[in-house]
Amino acid sequence: MKKLANVFLILFFADGFLSVLDELSSLVAPVAQLTLFRIQVANAVLLLAIPLYLCLGIDRRLPKKLFIPLIAFLFACPLAAWIFPVLGASRLYAVSMAVLQLVVPPLLIARYRDNHDPGLTLPAWRFEGPFFGTRNTFVFAGINLVLLPVLLATMTLFLADAWALNNTAGFIRVTPRGVYLTERVYRRGNQTLRLTGMVHIGEKGYYQDVARVPASGRAVVLAEGVTDKKQTLRHHFDYRGVASFLGLASQEKQLFPGRVIDQKSLQGPPEPTAKEPDILVADTDLSTFRPETLRFLDQVGKELQKTPSFMEAALNLNRWAEQNVTPQMQEVIMGDILTRRNEVLLGYLDKALKKYDTVVVPWGALHMKGIEAGALQRGFVLQKEQRRLAINLERILLAKAR
Repeated sequence: MKKLANVFLILFFADGFLSVLDELSSLVAPVAQLTLFRIQVANAVLLLAIPLYLCLGIDRRLPKKLFIPLIAFLFACPLAAWIFPVLGASRLYAVSMAVLQLVVPPLLIARYRDNHDPGLTLPAWRFEGPFFGTRNTFVFAGINLVLLPVLLATMTLFLADAWALNNTAGFIRVTPRGVYLTERVYRRGNQTLRLTGMVHIGEKGYYQDVARVPASGRAVVLAEGVTDKKQTLRHHFDYRGVASFLGLASQEKQLFPGRVIDQKSLQGPPEPTAKEPDILVADTDLSTFRPETLRFLDQVGKELQKTPSFMEAALNLNRWAEQNVTPQMQEVIMGDILTRRNEVLLGYLDKALKKYDTVVVPWGALHMKGIEAGALQRGFVLQKEQRRLAINLERILLAKAR
């Protein structure tokens, strides 16, 4: 136990030292290798923190007043930046936390060493005496029974936000209050591109707010919506059951008011500016999907139709996926549902930019990482962004608790 504790203390201090160097160097000339090494050390400290925390309830000799503040610091820093985005965007916050991590450990450790014996590790005599204490374990377990549900819920939301940030380029953000969707506005010369992250279920007011977005000049909405002209699927599905289960609204129809056009109209000559935008379904047909994707989508529809319970349908689908969806099949499914459809949309975008001043793309947020990359490649520059609360977790939890 002594080795685990001391390795943690050394790595904690090393992480603070590297963080200070990295933050200060980034003000002048960022060093990629230093940042990478810092991340590796930080990950090692986090991995050690979990078993060390559990050991606090087993080994009574481990000083809790030393390790609990250090372990709490590791998780509180990113959580604070997540809960309060202004901190995450602040260079001063990052530098301050790095300095704090460097300075505090020696001060705390000094309390558990002899005055004439400085260092970053605990002395051997601190681990003399009985290893296990019944009272220590029961008190530790009792406190954690109260804290654990809150910590697990917080960490689940935090990890969900980290996943969303990486996979949607920040078009979805998860916070303790709920799920936010991002809208970004880009400019290229006199043309405007508005990318609006969407979800199939959300607050009714969220959809109403999205539909009120103004568009200047000649405008077109490139709407999402896979068609099934050849009746490829036997079991179709919608999101009304999921929305009803969560007490939300589902996106069942086009939100934007305007004139619906077809592909031929998109290729026609520019028309006079109208009060409302043109609307074009800029998506593909199910007949273009590969057999693996069609099989999966048909199973989703089958499970949702088979039972009125969304949770039961989700569990059944999960069991089916564990038995039938291989890594290769998953790659095919994501290629059809995300990559291929993004390519189709970007093709429509190129045509729309020849005719319209403003193009609005209200697509699912998972598509937005690829769509944004395509927009940036076409020379568009980000001008501003706006976040809207799409799913209010507080309201849902309070409603379910009644």
